[in-house]
Amino acid sequence: MKIKGTRVLILILSILLLPILQARGESPQRIVSLAPAYTEVLVELGLGDRLVGVTPFCDYLEEARDIEKVGFTQPSLEKIVSLRPDLVLVADYIGQASISKALERLGIKVVIFRHRGVKGIFEMVEEIGRLCGKEEEARKLLKEMEEVIDEVRRKVRGLERPRVYVEIGYNPLFTAGKGSHIDDLIEIVGGENIAKGIDKPYPRISQEFIIEKDPQVIILPYMGRHYTKESVKKRSGWENISAVRNNRIYDDIGTQAITIPSPNLILKGLPELAKRIHPEIK
Repeated sequence: MKIKGTRVLILILSILLLPILQARGESPQRIVSLAPAYTEVLVELGLGDRLVGVTPFCDYLEEARDIEKVGFTQPSLEKIVSLRPDLVLVADYIGQASISKALERLGIKVVIFRHRGVKGIFEMVEEIGRLCGKEEEARKLLKEMEEVIDEVRRKVRGLERPRVYVEIGYNPLFTAGKGSHIDDLIEIVGGENIAKGIDKPYPRISQEFIIEKDPQVIILPYMGRHYTKESVKKRSGWENISAVRNNRIYDDIGTQAITIPSPNLILKGLPELAKRIHPEIK
């Protein structure tokens, strides 16, 4: 009975001391990630064992497949709270705004990343490393990312910059504009984004806009039926676009490689994008 009573006392003290330990900067041990990018960073930093909740869209990561799914556009507050997290990483989406406020009212630590572009990825990695006591691992990862960017820039230096169109969505058409990480990627790999003058990260555009801009390279980063390079060739009015005439349409990079703003977007996606835009480099 004495041992049982001691365990109960320890449990009560742990619950009471949790806010104090968090205030002192103790590393979170139970983390809920509400965006695939955050999940990727946590896994890369060796924090996969601290994940207790993720989104259904994190299933492409083997480390996240068996972790409790809590939703994405409208996450389940009840499910998140039941997981007893001491840190929830919330995405900058309208659907997650109410969840963020509700969690904070319950005394659960919430962090939202609102940074944009490739610079924002670096800031996110650094901040998650700091929050979780993995500063050294974060610095190592950031160095690897910087090295890949420097290497790609070196290879494309002095080369002609082809006009590039990245199709984020079709029917209606969406692309990547100013402030998006994809716009930054195109610049790094030595291309010219046809939507760089649009002051929105992911603007809706018209077919006429694309035809007028006449991209020399078309990138289809999503993997969906009816949205392949063959389907693009059949679009009415697109037959005279340079990328269509010269068969420079690429649908083989993969959904996660350049659409999720994470370290792998730079470590893996950036070199793959460079090969499509500048096939002459090795």
